Amino acid sequence: MDKITPSDYSYSVINIGEDGEDAYEAIIPKFPNIHAYGDTPEELNDGVIAAIELELEDLEKAGKTPPPPDKKSNFNGKILLRINPEIHEKLYHESLAHNLSLNKYIESKLK
Repeated sequence: MDKITPSDYSYSVINIGEDGEDAYEAIIPKFPNIHAYGDTPEELNDGVIAAIELELEDLEKAGKTPPPPDKKSNFNGKILLRINPEIHEKLYHESLAHNLSLNKYIESKLK
């Protein structure tokens, strides 16, 4: 069996910010005792990864079995996205200008 990594587990993001401030909390179903927070989604993701890494190390040191990973098969890389036709056309022309397929261009914009 492959080594289990933090990316094998999913989590939900809750915006807990008040008064227009951004603040996020992660809920990790397989690790209900882990609490991770961040001021940005990126900071939250880094915190989740670090917290799961520590938990996996602690479980390994204690000789305990980690929870089974979440199914990776839920993510096949395909997203059906409906957008305004004008935005679709604009993205298409931008992708041509960057010599990329529309899919690769949108992927680059999301990174």
